[in-house]
Amino acid sequence: MRRLTRPLLPLLLGGALAAPAWVAPATTLYPVPNQASAPLRTLPALTRLNLNRCYALWCDVQLGAQRGWILREAVNLPGECRQLVPLGLKNLRRSEAAYLASRDPNRNGLACDDLERPLLAR
Repeated sequence: MRRLTRPLLPLLLGGALAAPAWVAPATTLYPVPNQASAPLRTLPALTRLNLNRCYALWCDVQLGAQRGWILREAVNLPGECRQLVPLGLKNLRRSEAAYLASRDPNRNGLACDDLERPLLAR
């Protein structure tokens, strides 16, 4: 059974949504989403990688054959909110590399947030 599920694991973990991205400031790649874990390596600014999925603080990334985790605030990628939100990049703060004013049309300091939906007539 293990042999059957192992090839499917990247798809189950979100690998199907992987998108090309880069790190904006230099950052550290970790084996698990925990800064107390031993770092795998330091990634210089503008290092290209594949983004699998982001969560509140961390992003699951692939760099060549090496998979790991980086802090969400360090990742950036092209595209509009409709492409970023399925990857977990929503409610981006100004301190995050993926925040762009063009992704924050309501100027509330959060890009790709829920408030960008048109309000229903009352």
